[in-house]
Amino acid sequence: MPIDAGIAIAAVGVFGGLVGGAVALFNSRKSVCWKRAELANNYMKDFNNSQELVFAGRCLDWNGGKLILPESLRPYADNAQTIEHDRLIFARALRPDLQLSEMNDDPRIQIYRTSMDSFLSWLSLVSSAIERKLFLAADIQDVGYWVAKIQSEVDLHGFIIAYGYGESIQRLVRTFRRKKSLYQKWVFPINDIASTSNPYVGCQVWRARV
Repeated sequence: MPIDAGIAIAAVGVFGGLVGGAVALFNSRKSVCWKRAELANNYMKDFNNSQELVFAGRCLDWNGGKLILPESLRPYADNAQTIEHDRLIFARALRPDLQLSEMNDDPRIQIYRTSMDSFLSWLSLVSSAIERKLFLAADIQDVGYWVAKIQSEVDLHGFIIAYGYGESIQRLVRTFRRKKSLYQKWVFPINDIASTSNPYVGCQVWRARV
């Protein structure tokens, strides 16, 4: 009996240790998931709290109308509070071969280029964070919307390649468009003004690559 009791006590101890270890592992994984989701939420907060990034998103979403200018971009337009969104000017502004002399033809050119550069820089940070497994695509699903939108924005493709964003954007395309995600099958009408008004071969190359 003493031997049996000792074995029973030892077994209970082992079982208790296993349960404790399992609980600790569960809590650890839960904590990692929570921290991961919190970091992803902070990335989205940075986007939503940035007037310039929100403005860039509206430039992509809207085909015309007045847009409120962020304060950081108003000096380009003599401190005007709004601009008239024009897709032809937008396409011209994003041409990789745009000459310096053309920058002053219309204040919207620099406004569009500056805001799109900020927008793509933010997406590149998201892409890098996912690659380093700081969080998962599932933690920041709304980025999939912008990835799908960018694929439809042919006028932006040449700019993406020319200024070094191609690898980051392609990685996001693989993550959100070629794997199961909330926006995997979303389709937007193709905006391709540049191909008719000012052809640029890089646009077509980038579209083919993604």
